[in-house]
Amino acid sequence: MEEEEGVKPPEDDCCPICFGNFAIPCKTNCAHWFSSCILQLWHYRSTLRRCKCPICCCLISKLIPEASLLVQQEEDVVELLKKIRRYNHLYISGAYGIFLKVLALPLLTRRVLRALMDTLMDPDQVRLNYYLMRLLALLLSWIYCICQFQFIPTGGLGIWRLLDICAIAMVAIFSLAGLCRRWVLRRRVRQLAVLPTTT
Repeated sequence: MEEEEGVKPPEDDCCPICFGNFAIPCKTNCAHWFSSCILQLWHYRSTLRRCKCPICCCLISKLIPEASLLVQQEEDVVELLKKIRRYNHLYISGAYGIFLKVLALPLLTRRVLRALMDTLMDPDQVRLNYYLMRLLALLLSWIYCICQFQFIPTGGLGIWRLLDICAIAMVAIFSLAGLCRRWVLRRRVRQLAVLPTTT
Protein backbone atom coordinates (compact mmCIF):
# COMPACT_ATOMS: atom_id res chain seq x y z
CA MET A 1 0.00 0.00 0.00
CA GLU A 2 1.71 3.26 1.02
CA GLU A 3 4.65 3.60 3.36
CA GLU A 4 3.33 0.74 5.50
CA GLU A 5 3.89 -1.85 2.76
CA GLY A 6 7.10 -3.26 4.17
CA VAL A 7 5.77 -3.46 7.72
CA LYS A 8 4.95 -6.85 9.23
CA PRO A 9 3.30 -7.79 12.52
CA PRO A 10 5.65 -8.62 15.39
CA GLU A 11 6.68 -12.26 15.12
CA ASP A 12 6.79 -12.88 18.89
CA ASP A 13 3.30 -11.52 19.48
CA CYS A 14 -0.29 -12.72 18.99
CA CYS A 15 -3.61 -11.13 18.10
CA PRO A 16 -4.98 -9.35 21.20
CA ILE A 17 -8.56 -10.35 20.32
CA CYS A 18 -8.37 -14.09 19.56
CA PHE A 19 -4.90 -14.69 21.11
CA GLY A 20 -3.98 -16.66 18.00
CA ASN A 21 -1.17 -16.19 15.50
CA PHE A 22 -1.46 -13.42 12.93
CA ALA A 23 -2.85 -15.63 10.15
CA ILE A 24 -4.20 -12.78 8.00
CA PRO A 25 -2.87 -9.66 9.75
CA CYS A 26 -3.88 -6.05 9.27
CA LYS A 27 -2.70 -2.87 10.95
CA THR A 28 -4.94 -0.08 12.21
CA ASN A 29 -4.42 3.66 11.87
CA CYS A 30 -3.37 3.63 15.56
CA ALA A 31 -0.51 1.20 14.67
CA HIS A 32 -1.88 -1.92 16.38
CA TRP A 33 -1.95 -5.30 14.64
CA PHE A 34 -4.92 -7.67 14.58
CA SER A 35 -6.01 -10.77 12.74
CA SER A 36 -9.10 -10.77 10.57
CA CYS A 37 -11.14 -11.03 13.79
CA ILE A 38 -11.06 -7.20 14.02
CA LEU A 39 -13.54 -7.20 11.12
CA GLN A 40 -15.72 -9.73 12.93
CA LEU A 41 -15.66 -7.48 15.98
CA TRP A 42 -16.81 -4.53 13.85
CA HIS A 43 -19.40 -6.66 12.05
CA TYR A 44 -21.14 -7.60 15.29
CA ARG A 45 -20.93 -4.14 16.83
CA SER A 46 -23.69 -1.59 16.45
CA THR A 47 -24.71 -0.11 13.11
CA LEU A 48 -22.57 2.49 11.38
CA ARG A 49 -19.97 3.51 13.92
CA ARG A 50 -16.30 2.88 13.37
CA CYS A 51 -14.80 0.06 15.36
CA LYS A 52 -12.77 1.03 18.44
CA CYS A 53 -9.32 -0.38 18.89
CA PRO A 54 -9.52 -2.95 21.72
CA ILE A 55 -6.09 -1.81 22.96
CA CYS A 56 -6.18 2.01 22.95
CA CYS A 57 -9.90 2.72 22.25
CA CYS A 58 -8.96 4.89 19.26
CA LEU A 59 -11.56 4.89 16.47
CA ILE A 60 -10.31 2.77 13.58
CA SER A 61 -10.78 4.66 10.33
CA LYS A 62 -8.34 2.61 8.24
CA LEU A 63 -7.18 -1.00 8.14
CA ILE A 64 -3.91 -1.75 6.31
CA PRO A 65 -3.36 -5.39 5.36
CA GLU A 66 0.14 -6.85 5.49
CA ALA A 67 1.87 -6.24 2.15
CA SER A 68 2.38 -9.94 1.40
CA LEU A 69 -1.41 -10.46 1.41
CA LEU A 70 -1.86 -8.18 -1.59
CA VAL A 71 -0.23 -10.66 -3.98
CA GLN A 72 -1.90 -13.81 -2.66
CA GLN A 73 -4.69 -15.42 -4.67
CA GLU A 74 -6.30 -17.68 -2.04
CA GLU A 75 -10.05 -17.28 -1.90
CA ASP A 76 -10.22 -16.45 1.82
CA VAL A 77 -7.47 -13.82 1.52
CA VAL A 78 -9.14 -12.19 -1.52
CA GLU A 79 -12.48 -12.13 0.35
CA LEU A 80 -10.83 -10.58 3.41
CA LEU A 81 -9.17 -7.87 1.31
CA LYS A 82 -12.60 -7.00 -0.14
CA LYS A 83 -13.98 -6.66 3.38
CA ILE A 84 -11.05 -4.45 4.40
CA ARG A 85 -11.62 -2.20 1.37
CA ARG A 86 -15.35 -2.03 2.18
CA TYR A 87 -14.58 -1.03 5.78
CA ASN A 88 -12.07 1.63 4.67
CA HIS A 89 -14.52 3.04 2.10
CA LEU A 90 -17.26 3.50 4.69
CA TYR A 91 -15.18 5.99 6.66
CA ILE A 92 -13.77 8.15 3.86
CA SER A 93 -15.06 11.72 4.18
CA GLY A 94 -16.08 14.16 1.47
CA ALA A 95 -18.08 13.67 -1.74
CA TYR A 96 -16.24 10.46 -2.67
CA GLY A 97 -17.02 9.06 0.79
CA ILE A 98 -20.73 9.86 0.35
CA PHE A 99 -20.68 8.12 -3.06
CA LEU A 100 -19.09 5.02 -1.50
CA LYS A 101 -21.68 5.03 1.30
CA VAL A 102 -24.47 5.08 -1.29
CA LEU A 103 -22.89 2.04 -2.96
CA ALA A 104 -22.77 0.31 0.45
CA LEU A 105 -26.47 0.94 1.22
CA PRO A 106 -27.42 -2.78 1.24
CA LEU A 107 -24.74 -3.49 3.87
CA LEU A 108 -25.71 -0.43 5.92
CA THR A 109 -29.42 -1.31 5.74
CA ARG A 110 -28.74 -4.82 7.01
CA ARG A 111 -26.66 -3.46 9.88
CA VAL A 112 -29.32 -0.89 10.86
CA LEU A 113 -32.10 -3.51 10.80
CA ARG A 114 -30.02 -5.94 12.85
CA ALA A 115 -29.26 -3.22 15.42
CA LEU A 116 -32.96 -2.30 15.57
CA MET A 117 -33.96 -5.92 16.15
CA ASP A 118 -31.27 -6.30 18.83
CA THR A 119 -32.65 -3.22 20.61
CA LEU A 120 -36.26 -4.43 20.36
CA MET A 121 -35.31 -7.88 21.67
CA ASP A 122 -33.21 -6.58 24.56
CA PRO A 123 -35.09 -7.46 27.78
CA ASP A 124 -33.26 -4.65 29.57
CA GLN A 125 -34.81 -2.05 27.22
CA VAL A 126 -38.49 -2.95 27.79
CA ARG A 127 -39.48 0.43 29.20
CA LEU A 128 -37.79 2.38 26.40
CA ASN A 129 -39.32 0.08 23.76
CA TYR A 130 -42.73 0.45 25.40
CA TYR A 131 -42.67 4.24 25.19
CA LEU A 132 -41.24 4.28 21.66
CA MET A 133 -43.84 1.84 20.34
CA ARG A 134 -46.68 3.79 21.95
CA LEU A 135 -45.35 7.00 20.40
CA LEU A 136 -45.20 5.25 17.03
CA ALA A 137 -48.80 4.06 17.51
CA LEU A 138 -49.86 7.62 18.35
CA LEU A 139 -48.11 8.98 15.24
CA LEU A 140 -49.65 6.32 12.97
CA SER A 141 -53.15 6.90 14.37
CA TRP A 142 -52.74 10.66 13.88
CA ILE A 143 -51.70 10.12 10.23
CA TYR A 144 -54.60 7.70 9.77
CA CYS A 145 -57.10 10.27 11.10
CA ILE A 146 -55.61 13.26 9.22
CA CYS A 147 -55.67 11.39 5.90
CA GLN A 148 -59.20 10.13 6.67
CA PHE A 149 -58.37 6.52 5.89
CA GLN A 150 -61.07 3.94 6.58
CA PHE A 151 -59.40 0.63 5.64
CA ILE A 152 -58.76 -0.71 9.20
CA PRO A 153 -61.82 -2.20 10.93
CA THR A 154 -61.53 -0.77 14.45
CA GLY A 155 -64.86 -1.87 15.92
CA GLY A 156 -65.69 0.12 19.04
CA LEU A 157 -62.05 0.66 20.03
CA GLY A 158 -61.07 3.49 17.70
CA ILE A 159 -57.85 3.63 15.72
CA TRP A 160 -55.68 5.03 18.55
CA ARG A 161 -56.69 2.33 21.05
CA LEU A 162 -56.32 -0.46 18.46
CA LEU A 163 -52.79 0.64 17.44
CA ASP A 164 -51.86 1.16 21.10
CA ILE A 165 -52.88 -2.42 21.95
CA CYS A 166 -50.89 -3.69 18.93
CA ALA A 167 -47.83 -1.71 20.07
CA ILE A 168 -48.03 -3.14 23.60
CA ALA A 169 -48.45 -6.67 22.19
CA MET A 170 -45.38 -6.21 19.94
CA VAL A 171 -43.27 -5.04 22.89
CA ALA A 172 -44.36 -8.10 24.87
CA ILE A 173 -43.59 -10.47 21.97
CA PHE A 174 -40.14 -8.96 21.32
CA SER A 175 -39.31 -9.01 25.04
CA LEU A 176 -40.26 -12.67 25.35
CA ALA A 177 -38.21 -13.50 22.24
CA GLY A 178 -35.26 -11.62 23.76
CA LEU A 179 -35.58 -13.53 27.04
CA CYS A 180 -35.68 -16.84 25.13
CA ARG A 181 -32.61 -15.86 23.12
CA ARG A 182 -30.74 -14.86 26.29
CA TRP A 183 -31.68 -18.17 27.95
CA VAL A 184 -30.46 -20.14 24.91
CA LEU A 185 -27.16 -18.21 24.81
CA ARG A 186 -26.55 -18.73 28.55
CA ARG A 187 -27.31 -22.43 28.17
CA ARG A 188 -24.78 -22.70 25.34
CA VAL A 189 -22.15 -20.89 27.43
CA ARG A 190 -22.75 -23.28 30.33
CA GLN A 191 -22.44 -26.27 27.98
CA LEU A 192 -19.17 -24.91 26.57
CA ALA A 193 -17.86 -24.31 30.09
CA VAL A 194 -18.27 -27.96 31.07
CA LEU A 195 -16.71 -29.38 27.90
CA PRO A 196 -13.39 -31.09 28.63
CA THR A 197 -10.41 -29.19 27.25
CA THR A 198 -8.10 -31.10 24.94
CA THR A 199 -4.44 -30.46 25.63
